[in-house]
Amino acid sequence: MIARATAVRIAAVIAVAAVAGVVAARWLAPAAAPGVTSPAPLDNTGPIPAGPSPAGPVIRWLVDVGPGAAVPDRIVYPPAVAGDRVLVAGARIGYVALDRARGQVAWRRAAGAELAPPLVRSAHDAVLVHDCDPVVGAAVGRAVIGCFERIDPTDIAARAAGGIHAAEADVAPCVATMAPWQLTEVGGELRLDRPGCALVFAIPDGAARAVAPKASLPVDDPDDPDCARLVDGTRWCQRVAGGRSTVELDELRAPGLSILAAARDGDRAALVVRRDSTLRHDELVALRGGAIAWTWPLPEPADGRATPVAVALIDDTIYVVFDSSRVAALAAP
Repeated sequence: MIARATAVRIAAVIAVAAVAGVVAARWLAPAAAPGVTSPAPLDNTGPIPAGPSPAGPVIRWLVDVGPGAAVPDRIVYPPAVAGDRVLVAGARIGYVALDRARGQVAWRRAAGAELAPPLVRSAHDAVLVHDCDPVVGAAVGRAVIGCFERIDPTDIAARAAGGIHAAEADVAPCVATMAPWQLTEVGGELRLDRPGCALVFAIPDGAARAVAPKASLPVDDPDDPDCARLVDGTRWCQRVAGGRSTVELDELRAPGLSILAAARDGDRAALVVRRDSTLRHDELVALRGGAIAWTWPLPEPADGRATPVAVALIDDTIYVVFDSSRVAALAAP
């Protein structure tokens, strides 16, 4: 994540904090039915698009938080909830906080292409890890892997910010891959993981050390060529019988060619399923007790959906992020 071992080194780590502006989101009308083109934008001051769609679910809101940065859109993370905010993160959009009830943008922060998912510690405490802007230096023999911000997601107050720095030998495995980061808190320590690399660091000084990385999971399943894994390691399979394709995730089944994203909460689940090879017909499938409760077709993209998709099931809502900058909230079954 950005300043590598060859970056300019200086004695002190420079703390950085971004000032976020409050911007307006662009409302989108919900899709009417499969095969309908992308909905026309509506005035953000108008009524919230809600109510039952023909496909079944109650659509609470659907917004576009773009435009995003002109960087490869290789990752979006499942949304996280902090109090009355929904935190969305992606390579192109950075970090965006939405009002949980209405979907309006509360604040946003630039992040760069190497961001980690937001770590929500409480309604008023969250940690963001992302590219450093400007570049931050470290003492001789150490390198900066990225920058952190500890913020209050509700009032956008920054509690601490700075660079995450470690010994050059500890940083080297982390910059050898472009795989997405995972940010967790274990035993009171903040932990950054990507394949072949794991660092724990402290706030506010940002000092990090290497720990044993997690075992990497193969993308394909050597025991079953019809199975693969999502970015987070979730295993899914495609089964074809009688000329029909079905996707499976454990006991969950839905018609389709592949699973793009998945989330589970007890006996409830949300899958984003690719229905055919056109890259235009993707569907959010909500399940309860293993049975399909409803489906919702994602609005068709203009040129085929090649960007990543993320989904989260939190309390009574399913949140789905797609097409770089679109976020929808639907009532969970």
